[in-house]
Order: sequence, then C-alpha cells, then structure tokens
Amino acid sequence: MQNECSWYDPSCALTWLSDELKAIFLWLYDAMLSGFAAVIEAIPVPDFLANIHSFTLPPMLSWAVSSFNLPFGIGVIVTAYTARFILRRIPFIG
Repeated sequence: MQNECSWYDPSCALTWLSDELKAIFLWLYDAMLSGFAAVIEAIPVPDFLANIHSFTLPPMLSWAVSSFNLPFGIGVIVTAYTARFILRRIPFIG
C-alpha cells in the first residue's frame, strides 16, 4: 500500500523533491561514466599489441606461484601502498 500525502504536508513534498534530485544526479553520473567508457573504448589497440602471443609460465614457476599464493600477496602489498599513499595526503595524519 502506498503512503499517501495530504496537501498540507510539506515533508512529503520535500521527500519527493529529494528523491527526484537524487534520481537526476544518478542519471547524470551514469551518463558521464557511460560517455567516458565510450571514449576509452574508441581508443584503438596499438599495432605492436595486436599480434602479441599468449604468455604461459613454465610449470615449475607456475607451481611456485600457486604454492606461495603470490596473487594474494601482491594484492595485499598493492593495497597497503595505496592506503599509505592516501593517508599521507590527509593533513594532520601524514
């Protein structure tokens, strides 16, 4: 059941206005990101990357990478450096 508002209830009108402004902002944000994605997709692939062959690791190296869980470790290190970089930009903290 929908909540109906009476004509003398200004909070209902302000709630509606707030919801409409949020919807307009989200529409504008979506349009900007879609335009940016279209621009990025329009960039052609360089010629030297068009004919590149697939790269495979040797079996021994592949075993070591999976044994030491290297992708997770690299992810943790990159996240830590990123957090450090961001925190150093905040005044009175870095």
